[in-house]
Amino acid sequence: MKEIDVFNALLSSDSTKEYSEIIDAYLTENAGEWVPLGGRENNKATVEAGGDPGRSLVERLTNGIDTIIELEHSKHSGIPECRNPKEAGIAWFGIPQEGLSGLSPTQRRILAQKVQIKILAGDGKDARTIEIRDFGLGIPAEKMPTTILSLNESNKVSKFYLAGAYGQGGSSTFASCKYSLIASRPAGSSLVGFTIVKMQIVNWKFANYIYLTTSSRILLAEIDERLFPIGTLVRHIGYDLSNYSLPIGPNSLYGLLNQTLFDPVLPIWLDDHEVHKYRRVIKGVRNALNGSVDEGDESARGPSLSHSVKMFYLNLRDFGRVGIEYWVLAPPTKENKQPNKSFVNPHKPIILTLNGQNHHEISQLLIKRRAELQYLASRMICHVECNNLTLEAKSLLFVSNREGARSGMILDLLENELVQIFQSDDELARLNKEAQQEGFKERDQKTEKEIKLEVSKILKMQGLDVGEGVGAVADVTGVYEEKPVRPRPLRPIPRTIDIKEPPTYVNILWPEDKEITFYPDQRRWLRIETDAGSQYHDATNINLSKINFICGESRSFSVLGSTNLEGGRLRVNLASEIGSTVGDSSVFRIELSRIGLPVLSDQRKLKIIPKPASKPNSQRTALPPFNIIPISQEDEKWNILGWPDDVNRTAYEGRQEEGKLVIYYSTEFPKFSDRQNALERKNEDLAKSFIKRYEIWLVVHGLLVIQSKEQGQSNLSEGPEVDLLEDQENQERLRAATLSIIFADRETRSIRTDSGDDV
Repeated sequence: MKEIDVFNALLSSDSTKEYSEIIDAYLTENAGEWVPLGGRENNKATVEAGGDPGRSLVERLTNGIDTIIELEHSKHSGIPECRNPKEAGIAWFGIPQEGLSGLSPTQRRILAQKVQIKILAGDGKDARTIEIRDFGLGIPAEKMPTTILSLNESNKVSKFYLAGAYGQGGSSTFASCKYSLIASRPAGSSLVGFTIVKMQIVNWKFANYIYLTTSSRILLAEIDERLFPIGTLVRHIGYDLSNYSLPIGPNSLYGLLNQTLFDPVLPIWLDDHEVHKYRRVIKGVRNALNGSVDEGDESARGPSLSHSVKMFYLNLRDFGRVGIEYWVLAPPTKENKQPNKSFVNPHKPIILTLNGQNHHEISQLLIKRRAELQYLASRMICHVECNNLTLEAKSLLFVSNREGARSGMILDLLENELVQIFQSDDELARLNKEAQQEGFKERDQKTEKEIKLEVSKILKMQGLDVGEGVGAVADVTGVYEEKPVRPRPLRPIPRTIDIKEPPTYVNILWPEDKEITFYPDQRRWLRIETDAGSQYHDATNINLSKINFICGESRSFSVLGSTNLEGGRLRVNLASEIGSTVGDSSVFRIELSRIGLPVLSDQRKLKIIPKPASKPNSQRTALPPFNIIPISQEDEKWNILGWPDDVNRTAYEGRQEEGKLVIYYSTEFPKFSDRQNALERKNEDLAKSFIKRYEIWLVVHGLLVIQSKEQGQSNLSEGPEVDLLEDQENQERLRAATLSIIFADRETRSIRTDSGDDV
């Protein structure tokens, strides 16, 4: 059996059994040798470093994009010099600055043919055949052992225009299949080099990955270039795609590729015609959110948005800079309860990318809890582009297998910046308030007062001294005075600005008679209003902007970035420098240039003040104002809160909103609804009493939870524990609701018994 016969047989087969028979037939007639992958006997741990078969395929596609870029680099002799893949895409492929969304569907479709992924039936959904084909530079047979068959080689370390670095990511695909065919034709060669990779079990304790050679070389086949054009083919036989068996959605390869290749340098062509009867362009979630539509997309106009902020760049000083953009989807409906679920993991909608690939996802708890945008968490998607971080920052932030981020200084810094950015956006505050008020129900004041008194009594029985009704605070002498707890005031809904040409004003939204104060090494986002059009300010290139930010002569302050100018509004990030001292001052000035007209300007004084001393812990617990809101599945708020369809999984949820504790509870929770219905059949007044007492116990539990969080317990916003934490908190609420039903029912029975009747 000649090598050309083996190659043709392998190309025409896609089952594990056929591949096994072809390999056995070749080795029966020819001298073949199996060589350890990467030249290392002990390579199993390296190959199996990746944990997700789907993400491993993405690494193969990233390698394919790299080789396409390498080919263009060769054609253009490396001119201009590109420092990252995005710059290469712009310089050598004509990708617009805004990304693939700036191309037409036809242009994206043509570009996508350069890197393709094909799903074949194989041995079934748990053992598909996956074929990845690029039409790039190709690899000479003699170089395959040190490139595509290597492990941890530094072939791409000095090639800044490529995404890869250490030659490891793609090798993780070998761990998810039975056999892998690797074949490549370099430019100008009549020969295709090819081999087979498989896992070899040596004994019960040792296994490794090996590839087939003959006479100490890769197998070779002379084949017409029309049948096998220049480039590389990787075909995985018996690939485990059981977690991505659906045609579309999060549990499909289509969904995975769009989410993981969040903003790819080049589009990918997905051929799923044999299994799911379709072929589509993979352009990434970012480009879909920015309105690009291709054949097969559900919407002909892109997603419906309530708000969006275009990419702007934020300086992180010694760590480089990041690009930030975000979108708020239209409110949820009965058919689409979690709008962002169509695009990202709804529990982790903040995406950190490097060279367009999703490297980490931050929990929605940052939006819900820290940014206090509870009602937008199911609608928001945020993208943090990390291409321009320093090498040190990237090393501190990302792990080599691209499946997560390291907890630490850089991640904390990014999270803190995002919280400030979200909190400084007036439109987010307005949309959150609007969603909160949707379907809001006022409670009877008398009932609310009774519940407050009962809650106060129960807490006192547990040894907690509380102020009944409104909250208690202590002055400097330690004497307590009952004062109402007022919610934090919201900024008024921003007015619509009438854009004019030429513009007539630019204003810093800060009282003119007050200094803008900073603690040492603190950042602030300042809001700016002007009637200038968006063309007056380019946040990505300050040299093209007609708006200038000046921090005076003092070196204690600096401008670290700004958002784009949209609708007459932008935000500027100011910081007091590291090493600045209390008392340092300067002036922040904004200038807007107009052709042939005087410069418009506004300014405010800046000053560094000492950090306030930490407040001593009060030994008396305040009873904050609260609201209790019953929610049914038909209520729009069920969707806004992001509660699941399964009524057994949600009992209640407590939230702090504008200084008030709001208890939302499900009227569909079976243990509650069953008891309520049983009591209503007997006596309507008893049912009302049961409901009120159930609500009392929910408030008690909600207050105790809030108190524990204020004491530093259960306050995670990110990290590997966050999913477990959310599940644990929900299980705790389910248990608390069950106990509340028992207590309320017992108290209701006691009341009925005292009156002489049996319940």
